[in-house]
Amino acid sequence: MSNESREADRETGAGATPRVTNDGEAAARAADGGSDERVRFDERLRAVERAVTGTDAAVADVADDAAATAERASLETRLTDLESRVEELEAATQALRGYAGSVRAVNREVERRADLALARASGGGERDGDGANDAGRHGDDADRHGDDADHRRGDVASSVPSESALDAAVPSGRGGGHDDGRRSEADASETDDGSWRAGALGRLRESL
Repeated sequence: MSNESREADRETGAGATPRVTNDGEAAARAADGGSDERVRFDERLRAVERAVTGTDAAVADVADDAAATAERASLETRLTDLESRVEELEAATQALRGYAGSVRAVNREVERRADLALARASGGGERDGDGANDAGRHGDDADRHGDDADHRRGDVASSVPSESALDAAVPSGRGGGHDDGRRSEADASETDDGSWRAGALGRLRESL
């Protein structure tokens, strides 16, 4: 009995050690299998990231690149807008320069016309003044000539004998003959004397 018991104990002890050893190997194999699965998962994840990003960069780096790309796109848009505004400002500046040039040209033309008008007005005033002076001189001369003519006409009028003086100077009868003859001759002579006096006075006035 004792021998059988000891043999049974040895068999039991001998069998216990391999059972513990097999459990450790299983745990080690399980641990190795888990690590292998993690490695395979990491590899597959990196493959997916490479497929998505097209590079070997990490996803965080890709996110930074995406933000930088978006910022660059925004800057490009703003730069394009600024270029458009600069072109509009240049066009407006050119238009203002043309308008200013037109205004300067109009101002020069207005100044030129004003100078011409002023010169003409000044020349006209001088001519009017000269004309007024000439007219004044001519008026004075005319007055003097008129006075002289009046004096001459007065002298002539004073020198021209009146009709009574002519009648007294011209004899009414030419002596010798009868009274009737003298009377008829006197009538004829009066008629002749009247016409003669009128003609003499007319010729005298014309000569004067």
